[in-house]
Amino acid sequence: MEAPAREKSLRIPMPWRGAGALLCALATLAAAPPALAAATPPPPARTAPPTPHPPPPPDAAPPVVPGPPVVVVPAPPPAVVIAPDPPPPLPVAMRVIYAPFYAAGLVLRYGVYYLLVAPLEVLDRTLSYGVEGGVERDGNQK
Repeated sequence: MEAPAREKSLRIPMPWRGAGALLCALATLAAAPPALAAATPPPPARTAPPTPHPPPPPDAAPPVVPGPPVVVVPAPPPAVVIAPDPPPPLPVAMRVIYAPFYAAGLVLRYGVYYLLVAPLEVLDRTLSYGVEGGVERDGNQK
């Protein structure tokens, strides 16, 4: 059976590999400083601290030309709305005819509530909290 290609390659011992890497690094660093030194000029000598901001030039702002005075016109007041008079009350005959329907509406509205809804709410509350309603009574209270 043929050996893999990796085993056929040249084997360099570990100390020689480290020495080769160190030699390449030193050669790179030795060639770099002259190129960097020529590219950056030395900083100029400072004589006095810099001022925070230079003063603006004397003619930087345009001269102010007075214009016409500004007149502020207030908004007009809101329109006054006059509500129409309420309608006159119903005549007595119409009230007599309307009364049974009004009474039937009241009976339906409150009758359904007090005959069906309220007892179901009380039953639900009793089942949820018990007959005592979640309050423990002392022997002194009735």
